[in-house]
Amino acid sequence: MRNPIRGEADAFNIAFGAAALTGGSAALGALVEPLLGVALFVSGVVGAFAWHARTKDPERRRPLREAAAQGPRTPGQRQRVLVIANRTLLGEELRSELRKRGAAGAELHLVAPILASRAHYIASDIDSELRDAQARLDEALAWARAEGLDATGRVGDPNAALGAIEDALRISGADEIVISTHPPGQSNWLETGIVERLREELDVPVTHLISGIDQPVVAAG
Repeated sequence: MRNPIRGEADAFNIAFGAAALTGGSAALGALVEPLLGVALFVSGVVGAFAWHARTKDPERRRPLREAAAQGPRTPGQRQRVLVIANRTLLGEELRSELRKRGAAGAELHLVAPILASRAHYIASDIDSELRDAQARLDEALAWARAEGLDATGRVGDPNAALGAIEDALRISGADEIVISTHPPGQSNWLETGIVERLREELDVPVTHLISGIDQPVVAAG
């Protein structure tokens, strides 16, 4: 959680607000009903915490934005599309999207972050997950090249998908992000808020492709 006090003005406002809330609650309790005073005080404290939790911290680091800023800049060159996927790499939904980007002449760079189970991650035993991710990536690249698409790829950071995306942005940059996941409730990535982070921090289009359902849904943002 960010520090709410970033200067003398913030300290004064917080102190003044706390004093006003305490005084108002005490007066209401003394003049009307003690329980009303308590209710006012509790409501004020809860409201303050809710406001603080919902406001964005302008000083918070944005590692994805920083990584993108460090990536190579090639004005006038071909569009670079960074594709983030692992278990959905071989899905027809993603392949359809890649065909569209390839038909427009884009360069595709696929990153498959390792999806390690908690037990394997703690034990530093991710060999099976590494093999699975590499096999899916190899098959996806073979398919892309057979389709005549300009595609490269690598297996990503086993620690976190965001770390893998940061590395890719720093190394090759991106003009667009395509991220493919399972539906809500089936995707660990969605539970971490990864799509929201991408859209919040990056200034390039982010297309979220949901795979593994009867009717694929593509949401661009």
